[in-house]
Parts: sequence; C-alpha cells; structure tokens
Amino acid sequence: MLTRVLAVDTTGAHGSLALLEDEELIGILGFRTARPRHAENLLPSIEALLAGVDKTLQDVDAFAVAIGPGSFSGLRVGIAAVEGLAYALDRPAVGVSTLDATAHRFRCRPGLIVALAGAYRGDVYGCYYTSDGERAIPGAEPRCMAPERFLDELPESPELIAGSAILKHRALLEARYPSGVTLQEPSLFIAEEVARLGAKMLRRGERAPLGGLDALYIRPSDAQLNQKDATS
Repeated sequence: MLTRVLAVDTTGAHGSLALLEDEELIGILGFRTARPRHAENLLPSIEALLAGVDKTLQDVDAFAVAIGPGSFSGLRVGIAAVEGLAYALDRPAVGVSTLDATAHRFRCRPGLIVALAGAYRGDVYGCYYTSDGERAIPGAEPRCMAPERFLDELPESPELIAGSAILKHRALLEARYPSGVTLQEPSLFIAEEVARLGAKMLRRGERAPLGGLDALYIRPSDAQLNQKDATS
C-alpha cells in the first residue's frame, strides 16, 4: 500500500515540495532564489523537507511531479529528478498537469472553474473544469491560444479563474467579466495539489514507465502559428 507520496513542482520561478502520509499533509516546503535555479536547489530542498518530518527518501513510497505547462528548463529539472529517484529507489511515479493542480485547489467551488497559465506571444494555456465537490473535472483538452478566443469558446461564464495568466491579462478579464467572476491570483506553491492528484492516480494503479515521464507541452495549431507569423 502506498502510504507516503512526495510531490515536486518546478514549473515556475518558485518551486515547492509536499509530502502526504495516508492523505494527511505532513510536510510542505517552498523555495525561491533571485532567479530560477531549481537544478541547484531541488535535491537539498527535498532532503530538508524530509529531515524536518524525521523521514528519509527510503520512507517515500511514490513520487508525483508537475509536468506542465510551465518553464521548459524547470520542467526538465523536476522530471529528471523524480525519474532518477524513482529508478534508484524502485518506486512508482506519476506526472500531474499544473492546470489540473490549479483547478483542484478550488474543487469545492460550484460552477465553471478556469485554469489559465501564461504562454508565449501573449497566448494562454487554458482548461475549464466543473466541480462535483471533490474533483475538478476537465470539460475539454487543455489548449494554447489567444486569451480572447479561449474565453469566447467557454461553454458558460466561469465562476472562478485562477492561474499565472491573470497577472498579464487582468485588464482583459475584468473588462470581459465586470462582476460575478472571481479572479484568483496564482498560487506560487502547488505541490500539495500535485501530491493529492498524484496519490489518486497511484491508487488507480497508474504509473509512468521507466523514462516515460513526459512534459506536457500544449502547442498552438500550425494555423495559429502561421497567422501570428503573418501579422508579426
């Protein structure tokens, strides 16, 4: 039985770790430097988290890692570290979408929940969810597109929008939804949500094959890229 799940998130400038034991959060740690240096900070931070709760890596039963969307270099560091630890310790590992983790934090909120992360060229990574009180259930595949188009294609007005894209597109969102929609500042530390979603996946028997933890790259369509190139 999988008792302790260690989660790693290095998808942004801030990193975070969380340790679950029998569904209880027993340790959480966030880390940040003047610039993202997860390659230097991650393993010492894992050791510090475990030492703080009188555990070692041998006490970890499984791993969960945020697989994006997010910083390309940060994703590589987190995924490589988890794959290395899982292999060395012969433990299972799973990957969790950062959009799913963002929405999971607000799973008790009724109505449509939208997770939005900043992308390149002014686009957003986005996915919308509905809640049953325990889960944030995705209504479609995550997409990368202009924020205006993403909002136009939502099936209904959202109850809550959360994620890093709010920082850049707040004016657009406030103009589109002048009242009745909560704009939630992004969480800098989502490892707890990654751990909880990862634990659910592991209980269902999911497990990434050796070397099979892939980053979640949500690309715009070729038509979108060509249109942007033509207008730039």
